[in-house]
Amino acid sequence: MAGRRRVVAVAFGAVGAVVLLCVARVIVGTTAVGFPEGADGWLVMRLRAERVWPALLVGASLALSGVALQGLLRNALAEPFVLGLASGAWLGAAVQAAVASAMGVWQGPLYAGAAVGSVVALGVVYLLGRRRGVIDPLGLLLAGIVAGTIAGSAVMLLRELSGSVLLRDEIARWALGYLDARAGAARLATVGAVLAAGWAWVWWVGRWMDAASLGEEEAEAMGVPLARLRAGLLVVASLLAAGAVVLSGPVAFVGLIAPHAARLVVGSGHRGLAVVAPVLGAGLVVAADTGSAGVSLATGIGELPVGVMAAVVGGPIFLVMLRRYLTGGELDGGER
Repeated sequence: MAGRRRVVAVAFGAVGAVVLLCVARVIVGTTAVGFPEGADGWLVMRLRAERVWPALLVGASLALSGVALQGLLRNALAEPFVLGLASGAWLGAAVQAAVASAMGVWQGPLYAGAAVGSVVALGVVYLLGRRRGVIDPLGLLLAGIVAGTIAGSAVMLLRELSGSVLLRDEIARWALGYLDARAGAARLATVGAVLAAGWAWVWWVGRWMDAASLGEEEAEAMGVPLARLRAGLLVVASLLAAGAVVLSGPVAFVGLIAPHAARLVVGSGHRGLAVVAPVLGAGLVVAADTGSAGVSLATGIGELPVGVMAAVVGGPIFLVMLRRYLTGGELDGGER
């Protein structure tokens, strides 16, 4: 009961912090702070506010995908970008957009292609990361990095071969992790629906994930259907990563930092992580977008992609965690 109260208290506090971050993002623009002068002031404020919704969905989706991946692979270093899911989704969306563009019906990145690319990427990495039937954590990371590099290179090749200037520009924006402020209500609603369904499922199987983290024999003795659990986690993690990519392109390390931060405050129980980590992930992306706007305002360099800010902050954290793993230190929720 005390643990549940702690989760609720932390969740409410995190939601309050995210609301403040959203207000800060509306206040801070790339060219001015506060309400802009002139007749277009309200329009500018609305454009700033419209960026908040994709930021929230991207952050929450990546964080929940990270929780699912770390539960699936029993590795606290697992996250959508490092394991190649984001790049696979990016490739799938780019392929579908290229085909649609050639047919004259392209209207932006498409979810179906991103979902297929993400599932295929995780499936390949999962198979390559196994040694003698057992997941090798370091091999898994290496397979993910290689798969992500190959997918990213394939996207760049597709970009160069494309005859559509609009598609080339859009792929370039995806590569850097720009939030799509032009995402329509249908796309936002689709990603939001997938996020809600994924959250409900991860929370529902949270007890199974706790049991599975103890080991296969213990989980099977407790009646956990491991095959069904792993298949579900694979699909949910992939769909969540695909949704994030559709709205922003690949954004690194949010799926690593948010679940790890959640463990520090609510422990390793997966139901608690499913509640707190998505809120923290949403706050991280909104904060990164606010920081990007602040840097753009201070330097006058124009819009700075949120993916760059996320990588600058998350990269060193990942290296610290990787160093702890390689030197035999413990990573909560990961392999020992």
